[in-house]
Order: sequence, then C-alpha cells, then structure tokens
Amino acid sequence: MINIDKYNQYMSEPVYLSAREAAAELGVRPATLYAYVSRGLIRSVPGPGKQRRYDAADIRQLQGQRAEAVPAGSIAGTDKPHSQPLTTSLTLIAEDGPWYRGHSAVELAGSFSLEAVANLLWECETDPFSRPAPRRLPDLPEGLGMMERLMVALAGWPLQDRAAYTHSPALLRDKGAALVRVACAALLGLPEPEALPVHIQLAKAWNVLPGPDAELLRAALVLAADHEFNTSAFAVRCAASTRAPLHAALISGLGAFSGPRHGAHSDRVTAWLERIQGEEDVDRELGAMLQRGEALPGFGHAIYAGRDPRADCLLKLAAAGLGDQAFARLVPKLTEAGEALYGLAPNIDFAFAVIQRQLGLPEEAGKVIFCAGRMVGWVAHALEQYRLPDQIRSRAAYIGERPRRGK
Repeated sequence: MINIDKYNQYMSEPVYLSAREAAAELGVRPATLYAYVSRGLIRSVPGPGKQRRYDAADIRQLQGQRAEAVPAGSIAGTDKPHSQPLTTSLTLIAEDGPWYRGHSAVELAGSFSLEAVANLLWECETDPFSRPAPRRLPDLPEGLGMMERLMVALAGWPLQDRAAYTHSPALLRDKGAALVRVACAALLGLPEPEALPVHIQLAKAWNVLPGPDAELLRAALVLAADHEFNTSAFAVRCAASTRAPLHAALISGLGAFSGPRHGAHSDRVTAWLERIQGEEDVDRELGAMLQRGEALPGFGHAIYAGRDPRADCLLKLAAAGLGDQAFARLVPKLTEAGEALYGLAPNIDFAFAVIQRQLGLPEEAGKVIFCAGRMVGWVAHALEQYRLPDQIRSRAAYIGERPRRGK
C-alpha cells in the first residue's frame, strides 16, 4: 500500500530545473526561456553559483497552454505535419534521474513499492491493487520464451475479462493493476497471478530472503517503472492513440521491448560478466573487447551525458547487500575499468546484470525486473494517451527517387 504521509510530502515539494533542462522541455532556445521568465510565465529561484532554477510546474503549464494554442489539424495524429514535441505529465528526465510526476524516482526507490509508484503515475484515488488478483492464466504452449509467454498471456486476456476492450476511465486503472499481476505471473512462469507486491513475488520465486536483497529488488522495480518516451513507451502510445484496448497496447510495447537493443541489454551485460571470475580478468577482458572494437554493454546512455543516476542508486544498494560478496567486491573495479577504457559510466542495464549475478538469480532475471517494472509505465502512457483526442501520425522526410512527371 502507498505510504500516504510520504506521498503527501513528495506532492508538496516543488521541482526546479536548470536552464538547459527547462529549455529542452519547452523545445526553445535559452533566450526564449528567459523571455518567458521576464513575462512572468515561469518562476525562477537562485541556484548554485550565478545560475537560476526554473519551476517545473510552470514549464508543464506553459506546455499545456502552447499545445492548446496549436490550431486543429496541426498536431500529432492529423493529416498535417507538426513541429511541436509530444507532451507528457508522467516523467521528466533530469540530470539527477527521472522524476515521476514531479517526484524523484531515486528518492522514491528508498521506500516506495512498484504498486505505490503505479498509484502515483496513474493518479489513482483508490488503490487498484487492493482488489483480488485475476484468475488463472490461459493455458500457454510449452517451449515459449519469457517474452512470448507474456505476449500470449496478454493476448488471451479477453477470455478472462469481458470488459477487456473498455476505455472507461473508471475501469482502466483496475485493468492496469490486473494486467501487471498477469505479467508478473507470466514472466515468472507461475500458473496464476498473485496479489502480493511484485517485489515480494520476485523474491519468493527466486528464493531471495526478506531484508536488503528483497529491498534491492523493490528499488530496481521502482527505477525501471518509466523513462519518458523510450521506444517501447512510444509504441504503447501509438497503439493507444488508435484506441487499441489496454492489453493490446501493452503487447505493442512488449514487441519493442523484446528487441536486443532495448529489453535484452542486461542479457548482453550478463554475457560478458560471465567471463569475469576474478580481479585479474577485469582489465584483460575489457581490454580485449576494446581492442576488438566492441562496445561495452551496460556503459553509457543516450539520454544522460554523464552518469545514470538510477544505476548509481542500485549499485550503492547492491554494495550494501548480501549475496555473492566476492563478485560484489569486483563491481567497483569493473566500473573503474569501464570508465578508464571507454570513458563511460555504468547504466541501469549494468545494474540489473549486477543484481542478477550477485543474488544468484536465474537466467534473464535482469530482463524480468526491467519488464515487470516497466509494465507500470506502459499502463501510465496508455492512460495518458487515451485522454488525448488525436491519433499519432508522424510524417516522413522522403529521400527516394522523385516522381518523373511529364512536362
């Protein structure tokens, strides 16, 4: 259950952005940002040194006003092209990590459950996870991989729920909670969903004892919940904009997530980590990868110019945990070598792989954590997109052969 006192505390704390972050959110130049401040549209406060900080709530409000001012027919989903970015009130990516509806995900990872984060992202008035879990999963063919098992389970959702195709706001949050539980059961290979918190279900299935290691799973799920318009979230939104039902929109996200450049990143980290058995292996293995011109999976991030705060948070928690302490002592050496040889800091995929190795979790456990957490974000994106009137319809810049028309 959500901790109401902590939730209210987070809700009352304002969020401030740097000039670069605020300008990027609005899609304007810094000079335009300063003009908005001078006109009283955005509040600013003193920051470190001579810098200023800008109120994120004002940024969001101005974004909404600008979106409303765009003439009909010129926004996403209509026949005319648009230059305005798609907007969201779910997650802001800042230098210190993602912020879920104005609340630092890194701070939420200290105490919130995935279910509490879902309540926050979905703007729930009552907790949809207080309802009973769905009935048994549909019979799944043997031999399916983890992601295929989940896709088939979601595709069979209408067999269990006669309101599976609803778009009623009064019902969709309950559907979201039910589908998160279905996803957890399918990912873990369980015959039926459970009403326990997701991190407890993972710990139970993987024989992780209550305490620091189970708390590490909880924090990892929270930090995996959402990361703005990544490929899978955008796929969910595209499907939701066509008014596909919630379970089908989630399948769209799973299709994107299943690619080796998205959800399988932690598997690629696990592959090279398996070659590291002792300190003497670190420089040799990473140096050999560098000489072969290979990338170092788990290091660097397309969004964060510096460090991935989610990874730093999880690696710090892992260092204080239990599990394979011999491997835990190697992790600082691995991060140091990655930064020294590649000039890159570890990202959250590296953290997922470290958790899998240190806790002795089964194959693809890092991907399970990532997917189970991200289900909450996908539901949030679908709910937000359902409230928007237009279908997402991007236009292409054609670079092929031009038509040969007669004179």
